[in-house]
Amino acid sequence: MKNPNALNWGDLKTGIFFIVGIGFAAWLGLAIGKNTSLFSSVTTVNILSNDVQGLAENNFVSVSGKKIGTVSKMNFVRRNDSLFVVAELKLKEEFAPLVTKDATASIKSLGVLGDKYVDITTGKGAPVTNGDFLALTTENGMASLTGSASKAFDKINELLDNLNSGKGMAGKILTDEKMGAELSETITSLKTTSNELATLSKKASSGDGLLPKLLNDKAMAKSTTETIERLNKAAAKTELLMAKLNNDKGTLGQLSSNPLLYNNLTQTLSSLDSLLTDLKAHPKRYVKFSVF
Repeated sequence: MKNPNALNWGDLKTGIFFIVGIGFAAWLGLAIGKNTSLFSSVTTVNILSNDVQGLAENNFVSVSGKKIGTVSKMNFVRRNDSLFVVAELKLKEEFAPLVTKDATASIKSLGVLGDKYVDITTGKGAPVTNGDFLALTTENGMASLTGSASKAFDKINELLDNLNSGKGMAGKILTDEKMGAELSETITSLKTTSNELATLSKKASSGDGLLPKLLNDKAMAKSTTETIERLNKAAAKTELLMAKLNNDKGTLGQLSSNPLLYNNLTQTLSSLDSLLTDLKAHPKRYVKFSVF
């Protein structure tokens, strides 16, 4: 009679298969959790950085935006008394030849607040081998954006403080009621002047006055131009005459500038006038008739 508590071979095989199944399931879960292929080989490369910007294990690695591997693990190392992080990148064997020894890596974000990933820019050298290190280029990303926004807010705050304290032209306009009123009056005046100019321009284009005719009537414009030219010539001749009058060498100039000559001429004309008057009154004194 068999012992009911005795372990038979069938039960032992069942237990062994159960344990092996649990182990395989655990390994499968670990492999899937690390985003790695179960049955394909990989090439491992590394990047070294003093700031991984939130990069984490299991984040993906890409070339030109296409996933070619994952970040498998990250460890701290010390070099020259400085602390760094070494990130191990596992590249799928089929894509590993795309990554060259002179390739560069950068840590980027999926969107503004998305997960980090490693993007590789390939070069022209030989393909990488296991254990190679890739050069890492730094992209400030969100930190740079935050810094720029902070500076912009500082400038805005400074501007608002200046406005509130009346500094600068804009601040004076906001705080000085008199200056604001004067500016308002100036703007109103400019608007009125602008409207008047617009009205004048409209009248000049389509009105019945002299200016529209000068603008639109070519014959009248030509006649007006000729009249102005004649007036200019007359003005030139008048100017020449005035110059001669002011010149002492000419007769007119002597009459204008020499009082003695003017007085003598006046006396002569007066004497001549008296002689003519007396001649009319007593012609026999000057004219004698004789009859033969």
